Amino acid sequence: MEMEKAAIFDLDGVLLNSEDNLDWLTIALKKTLETFNIDPIEENIKKIHSKNVHNFQKISEEFCLPLDHFWQTRNAHYIGEKKRAMKEGSILPFKDVYILNSLKQKFKLGIISNSPQEVVNFFLKEFGYNDLFDFSIGRGGDISDLNKMKPNSYFFKKLKEHFRGSVFFYVGDSENDRLFALKTGMKFLYLSRTNHSSKDGFRSLFQIVDYLLLQ
Repeated sequence: MEMEKAAIFDLDGVLLNSEDNLDWLTIALKKTLETFNIDPIEENIKKIHSKNVHNFQKISEEFCLPLDHFWQTRNAHYIGEKKRAMKEGSILPFKDVYILNSLKQKFKLGIISNSPQEVVNFFLKEFGYNDLFDFSIGRGGDISDLNKMKPNSYFFKKLKEHFRGSVFFYVGDSENDRLFALKTGMKFLYLSRTNHSSKDGFRSLFQIVDYLLLQ
């Protein structure tokens, strides 16, 4: 009996074009700083950027702020501005997402993202993808949930609650995604929409689908 196959996708940079225009993130970070009367200069914005969330405890101490409250405020603005940007159309799904419908007869489809679960859920509802994906996994909102993000294998454990004994393919656009797949035993498919010189990557979801349909 053929094992059930699952194709799992990262959100940002793979399904959602949220990284070409990061105005929404800058607004969220400025609002966070302003909530605590911290000057929203570039230096301070960089300190609480997504690239530095692993240092958030140190940053909260530097600003003399309670860690949980500081993080909850930052997380709320992040979610609010990202949802607003999707609703207003300043960030949209990539135009090739629709082709994933071609996989439905052969694969279970899912999302695993370091974005908050609330953002992933909004993406699915706002753009009409609830019927396309069988499940979605995003991070929680507590500061402790930062330790569960990719490349930690926690999300894979959540995935196994949905599918047992499946063959898993993970589509991502970063080395962090590659490491996550390596640690969890999933077959990694590297989507490189901009770096067309990459020899081991796919350039679009059209190419990803063509590959998966041959598996």
